[in-house]
Amino acid sequence: MNLYHDIPLGNEELSEINAVLEIPKGSKVKYEFDHKTGAMWVDRVGKTPIDYTFNYWDLPQTWNEGDNDPLDVIILCSQPLAVWVIVPCRVVGGLKMIDSGEDDYKVLAVADDKYYSDINDIENVNAKELEDIEYYMLHYKDLHGKKVELNGWDNKAEAIKRLHECHKAYKIKFNK
Repeated sequence: MNLYHDIPLGNEELSEINAVLEIPKGSKVKYEFDHKTGAMWVDRVGKTPIDYTFNYWDLPQTWNEGDNDPLDVIILCSQPLAVWVIVPCRVVGGLKMIDSGEDDYKVLAVADDKYYSDINDIENVNAKELEDIEYYMLHYKDLHGKKVELNGWDNKAEAIKRLHECHKAYKIKFNK
């Protein structure tokens, strides 16, 4: 089984999605899923003294033509989740990001967690939590010599629109 090709992206509206966890909250290790082989590799141990403040992965059956990679998702959950588990999530927004000159959009989603049960759109997310995500994204590559730019947050509707675009790009790229 290849988790990138065989796990469905989500419901038809894409308001609910499935993610397979790549990097747990609190980790400094950057795992990288290889969509061709279906294997998980250790890409690097972060050079900056900053832990991931969220759970993270690429979304199955998506393709972001901006960075020529699957679409990324930030998963808000009060707990670190295990690598390789499928995490059903609700889409609540998206972070517009440029990494080394390439579009590197991040979907923002919440896991089924009582601490996030009232979050339905980006304006419901705690401002401090959004600030922590922004700080992490701006600085986690500082010692790698790469430049990251943030261009604000999209609401749920805009993030779902982006999901549909990337799901369509996946179908074209992989003839699905």
